Amino acid sequence: MTDKEFKRLKRSDLIYIIYEYQKKQEELLRENSELREKLSEKEHKIENAGSLAEIAAKLSGLFEAAQQTADDYMSQLEFAASAEARKKADAIIKEAEEKAQKIIEEAKMNAPAQKNDE
Repeated sequence: MTDKEFKRLKRSDLIYIIYEYQKKQEELLRENSELREKLSEKEHKIENAGSLAEIAAKLSGLFEAAQQTADDYMSQLEFAASAEARKKADAIIKEAEEKAQKIIEEAKMNAPAQKNDE
């Protein structure tokens, strides 16, 4: 509208136009505020995405270290178990050899007695 057209409008029409412009301005301000909030949320997500990637990388390293520790522990357990099994096997063999030696000695002691009886 031109200045002349505005000058010809009634007061009530001018008030209505001002009212409509104010409503439109409030709507635009509200939309602007919503868009700023969405932008802020997106920026926050972008910042956190970097942080999350760093955390994921650190956790990956932590899990690798934990896995290595668990593997080392299992190796130690296996070694200890095999050493324990070897000790038990050696003890069983020693006990069997001692029993065998006693049987041989008893047999030798009884053998001359049997020869004398013949």
